[in-house]
Amino acid sequence: MGWFTRFKKKEATAQAATAVPSPETTKQISVDNSQLNGASVHDQQGIFLIYAYLQQDFENRGFNDALISPDEGYKNDNIRLIKYDLEILVHQIKTYHESLMKDIEFHIHSRGRAGLIDLVDELKIKQTDLLAHMEKVNEFEQSLKSDAGFCERAILAYKRGFMKGMASITQTYLLSKKF
Repeated sequence: MGWFTRFKKKEATAQAATAVPSPETTKQISVDNSQLNGASVHDQQGIFLIYAYLQQDFENRGFNDALISPDEGYKNDNIRLIKYDLEILVHQIKTYHESLMKDIEFHIHSRGRAGLIDLVDELKIKQTDLLAHMEKVNEFEQSLKSDAGFCERAILAYKRGFMKGMASITQTYLLSKKF
């Protein structure tokens, strides 16, 4: 019986070696490797949450909302909710960035006193990146206040989807009727 288990183990090892990795496995491997070599990989924190929010399918959301209630007031309320959600997200990220900046500054000072020059240099690079992200978040906040930029894109996509939903309702119920 020992011979059969050895053969099965070798067969399983051979199958695993010849198996083609799936895209998800390849993606996970590349993320793990980039984290191991010290490259900066976003961890769905900070400004990347804003990007993720703005990359939602607002057009489909508007379409579905129109099917629920094709009312102009409902559309306007949902547009205001999109803006408020983005505003809340911006405030959360600003708070996160400010806290992270304090942590980085503490580590720069304490590691500098300890003589860890290379580590301090790496922290200063991270601090520079964080300052750039903070500036982008401020730009998002300004575009949100002026209804321009990426915020406007989300609103336009929502309105477009809402209009498509309303048109779909009309086509389904009225234009398909025979007289």
